[in-house]
Amino acid sequence: MLSPLSKSQNIPKLCINCKFYTKDFFTFSKFGKCSMFPTEPEPEYYLVNGKPDNNNIEYHYCSTSRKFEGMCGKEGKYYQEKETGR
Repeated sequence: MLSPLSKSQNIPKLCINCKFYTKDFFTFSKFGKCSMFPTEPEPEYYLVNGKPDNNNIEYHYCSTSRKFEGMCGKEGKYYQEKETGR
């Protein structure tokens, strides 16, 4: 028989419960992105006008950040519980 203490230690850190988890209103939760890991911006207009486009910051999918140990990894090393509104 498992004790309640050992059961809580086996619960994985789910991205959907992390404060860095973001998703578009129209997408499924499995396509959520991690605001902890921005992607490298494409210099779409930099070579045209010399100005970087900082307005469209994109982030890696949570599924990607959990695959790589240099990011969050399977263990969710950057996971932070979402604060609940009281």
